[in-house]
Amino acid sequence: MRRYPEAVLSAARRTVRRRRETVAFRRADERFSRALEPALSIQGFTRPIELSLLYHLALLGGGQGHVVEIGSYLGRSTVVLARAVADAGTGRVVAVDPHKGALGWGEPRETDREFLANIEASGVDEHVELMQATSVEAAQQWGGGPVRMLFVDGWHSYDAVMEDVLAWAPFLTPEPVVVFDDYPDPGVRAAIQRLNADGVVGGAQMIVGKMIAFAPQPVASAMPLPPGASMLARMGDLGYALTFRWKKDHVPEEMKHSD
Repeated sequence: MRRYPEAVLSAARRTVRRRRETVAFRRADERFSRALEPALSIQGFTRPIELSLLYHLALLGGGQGHVVEIGSYLGRSTVVLARAVADAGTGRVVAVDPHKGALGWGEPRETDREFLANIEASGVDEHVELMQATSVEAAQQWGGGPVRMLFVDGWHSYDAVMEDVLAWAPFLTPEPVVVFDDYPDPGVRAAIQRLNADGVVGGAQMIVGKMIAFAPQPVASAMPLPPGASMLARMGDLGYALTFRWKKDHVPEEMKHSD
């Protein structure tokens, strides 16, 4: 008897999600479709609505500086970010990834050649710089100037997210855009909460797909977002519960920030 209500609820969620995303796509910059088409031909895990979030944040973030992507895999999101910086006419995309295939599942394989081939085939190679290293190693080597947008999609654990952001924080512009993938992961979410509480990341928040983004309010206001994306982020744990299926977190107490 309990399966039927659950199936109905799941179908309702899918319908609401599709309608919210349709609103966002209708408001998207007309150039986004040119970025999306080649990206979807590349194997990856980022959904179109999440690619829209990345594209428009990189496009509207403005100011001088570069876009740093931690974790590029085969380049699906890299292509969209590169097209955005090309359309914005400022900076380049710095793709940071050791390309050793350590995804936590499957057989490890080197992916740098596939990545570079996809970037070239998509026609954005002049806007992309590959740093084949871990995030911390790349930050230690960095001498390329300010970073206006940081996209964190590396190893999904509390420690890894903290290390990634803290390593690149010294290079962020005064009002940067910071995006995190896999927000539903308990360790990732705990790290984001700690970074926000400590003032390392801040600004207007928005939840889109499995991502959460922080951006200056003028940028957030100009974004073509699904209805409620900003409100859900402002609601904290309740917004998280409404966005994702609630699961009990297993985050060590020492990883949680207490005011």
